[in-house]
Amino acid sequence: MAFSAGTEEQTDTGMNIYKERLGLIRTAMMKRKLDAFILPVTDPHIGEYVPEHWRCIEWLTGFTGSAATVVVTRKFAGLWTDSRYFIQAASQLEGTGFELMKLRVPHTPEYIDWLASEMKTGSRAGADGRTISIGQARQLKDKLSVKKISLSLRSDLITPLWSDRPAMPSSMAFDHPVKYAGLSRREKLALLNSNMEEAGINYHLFTSPDDIMWLLNIRGGDVRYSPLMTSFALAGNGQVLLFADEEKIPAAMKAAFDADNVVLLPYDTLTSVLGTLDAENSMLVSPGSTSAAV
Repeated sequence: MAFSAGTEEQTDTGMNIYKERLGLIRTAMMKRKLDAFILPVTDPHIGEYVPEHWRCIEWLTGFTGSAATVVVTRKFAGLWTDSRYFIQAASQLEGTGFELMKLRVPHTPEYIDWLASEMKTGSRAGADGRTISIGQARQLKDKLSVKKISLSLRSDLITPLWSDRPAMPSSMAFDHPVKYAGLSRREKLALLNSNMEEAGINYHLFTSPDDIMWLLNIRGGDVRYSPLMTSFALAGNGQVLLFADEEKIPAAMKAAFDADNVVLLPYDTLTSVLGTLDAENSMLVSPGSTSAAV
């Protein structure tokens, strides 16, 4: 469900709908024995601009900006964002139960530092590991471990509550001509394979759609104002496994993929495929754009 900027939605009882959702989150936290819940503005590709399906902070708080992290505890709810959004956030968060926490302003700690300072020793924090990068997870665990605060990355509290959540995007992919790309798909894949061999790497995992669009000379329309197709890719053994919904790929593109050793697999099968790889293999990943869940 999308809400326009500055609009305060009301329930039938007149209660601010965001306050109601905050209450539902706290109820879910109690059931899972969580003392804090962390929710960033991102998706399983750790992007800043995300499909409607992943605009969880907008659903929960009404804030529509592209950069934020929400932290909910039993008695506090805050939204951290930068100076681009101070005025907007102050307006959209009014009456929601969420407090604006201004990033990079004196005396306002980063959310990780705030958690480490405010949570009690032995507490338990939770987040959806699909929306927390490897780098963020490492930072959180390092900071919280000082007070023996545990971190659960299997705490998706949003999905069970968001009943009318938009579907995953389904726009068709299209070719990006070589005259704009500079090199053909086959040339780029040959360079990739050569570099991987030289570095002694068996597999290269691509989790950022930006990188995949560049590598395969394709584009999509899954994200507003960005020509991206939601996808993962795994390069290795002289081929690329592209994890994307099949209905997004035109027949001519499928045929071209076959000719270039690009194998199409369902979007949601990445982790099961990764689980089949031999342990002695080496893999290159980006901690900043790869989710902790992956």
